[in-house]
Amino acid sequence: ALAQAQAQPAAAAAGTVLVTGASRGIGFEFVRQYAEAGWTVIATARRPQESKNLIDFAAQHRTVRREQLDVVDAASVAALAQRLAGTPIDVLISNAGDTDQFRGQSFGKLAHDRFGYLMELNAHGPIRVIEALVGNVEAGRQKKILAVSSLAGSFGTMGGGMPGGYWYKASKAALNMIMLSLSQDLKPRGIVVACLSPGQVDTQGYAARGITMPGMVDIKVSVGGMRKVIDGLTPAQSGTFIRYGGEVQPW
Repeated sequence: ALAQAQAQPAAAAAGTVLVTGASRGIGFEFVRQYAEAGWTVIATARRPQESKNLIDFAAQHRTVRREQLDVVDAASVAALAQRLAGTPIDVLISNAGDTDQFRGQSFGKLAHDRFGYLMELNAHGPIRVIEALVGNVEAGRQKKILAVSSLAGSFGTMGGGMPGGYWYKASKAALNMIMLSLSQDLKPRGIVVACLSPGQVDTQGYAARGITMPGMVDIKVSVGGMRKVIDGLTPAQSGTFIRYGGEVQPW
């Protein structure tokens, strides 16, 4: 057991992590894993008072702090920044986003009224939050900012090989460019910025229901892998796009 423990890379020292979109799916799994690893977790959601997952988990873990945040609402973002004034954040994970279930995203049947929704949520929301909380991250020890992106937004992988998905792909490509630009602006301040690719995560619990979905990644494996990537993230990796398994992905 000792040899096995020695073979594992040392985890980053527990600190404070903020996770957006923390009420379910990947966001909630980040909350669960970080809290169980001894971190202080600021878990944000649009309606935290309605999230049974967060309410029940926070009741059992005193290091979890629930906060209201709608990433597309400037007033909501400003209010959170005010409540967190003076609170150092070691790791900020921008996870809030949506696929819009790919509705109206096939050529010939495009729902043009949905384009703005996905761009505002998936691309504008993250930079709005980061800009408001960058001082908190600068005051932290680890100084890391991550965005949960997708290979759907990668030109190098031809949108991850996924057909259609016009609006989702465009929003993730925009997010990637925003984070790449941000990495350059924040480098002088000692802040590391990167995008994460979680893989095609089984957020619907297909495996638990005995449904086989080719290519699906278990949510615990994906988030555990991304946490390992975050733990080991160095300044030299700022401005990169990294898969949950540690492989650098093309923009």
